[in-house]
Amino acid sequence: MLNYLIKRLLWMIPMLIGISLISFFIMHLAPGDITASESAFNPKASEESRQKLRALYNLDKPLMTQYSLWLKRIVKLDFGNSFASHQRPVLWETKDAKGNISKGMIQDALPITLMINLIGLLIIFALSIFLGVVSAVNQNRWPDRLITIIVFVGFAVPGFWLALLLMYWTGVTHSWLPISGLHSAGFEKMSHFAQYVDLFKHLILPVSISCLGGLASISLYVRNGMLDVLQQDFITTARAKGLSENKVIYRHALRNTLLPLITIIGLSIPGLIGGSVIGESIFAISGMGKLFFDAVLMRDFPVVMGILTIGSVLTLFGNLIADIGYAWADPRIRRGISN
Repeated sequence: MLNYLIKRLLWMIPMLIGISLISFFIMHLAPGDITASESAFNPKASEESRQKLRALYNLDKPLMTQYSLWLKRIVKLDFGNSFASHQRPVLWETKDAKGNISKGMIQDALPITLMINLIGLLIIFALSIFLGVVSAVNQNRWPDRLITIIVFVGFAVPGFWLALLLMYWTGVTHSWLPISGLHSAGFEKMSHFAQYVDLFKHLILPVSISCLGGLASISLYVRNGMLDVLQQDFITTARAKGLSENKVIYRHALRNTLLPLITIIGLSIPGLIGGSVIGESIFAISGMGKLFFDAVLMRDFPVVMGILTIGSVLTLFGNLIADIGYAWADPRIRRGISN
């Protein structure tokens, strides 16, 4: 197993280089750059000033030269500084010659996105497994029909539309919940308990919207998997041995149903960033999704490449975690890896 992990980790290096190379070239295929964005807001900007900016950002060099310079920094875990006016470091905080500390943009944004999406994932998988099992056990009865209707509604309703509707209904019309950000004014002066309550209120809408699509798809996946497993011969044998229905369902059927779900869990890890773009932009949350959206609009290449690189690493590690989970859950796969 250890040799397998080492091989997979080493194989990630050329994979990551290939992904970053493709992403880098695709980014530069888009028309315009940061100099065009800056000069658009400054009518006095001349062509000479634009060329100086291009030279400052190394945008006047060939693409392969730009990529090699970027790759040398990445090896040192230096994602560079943002092209924006604040010139903040992309990854984590740095200290200049005068001792001034600048916090990294991803360092600030990543914990927010991870918090929202990890809470959402826990809710999704807990509710999806429960709804899927109940629906499968009560096939063609009213609980199954009710859950199926809820699932199809979840598939059909666009997340951004529901987010705007809930913002208007709960925030504007009734003033029940805050509709933007993660903290209210004067958050620092609140007691610890009041801070937790305030954060909880701000998280209700973003987490609910992030759970919508995943809850619908995974509950349907669990239902169909349970229906398939319940028809297998080993389930009939377990019942013939006199096991209770709860043991048959939760100890035998559910475990085999959740085995393919491990792949979905692994592949959900990179979606922590990609799935946050719309939600964080709507709710004005300063997470990775909003940071990525703003960076694309500004042609801020270092920030975009930094987020894409982190997303690639999460994707590769998600696949590795899925394989390890498969090996842990299924002894046959574990023996195959050991051999």
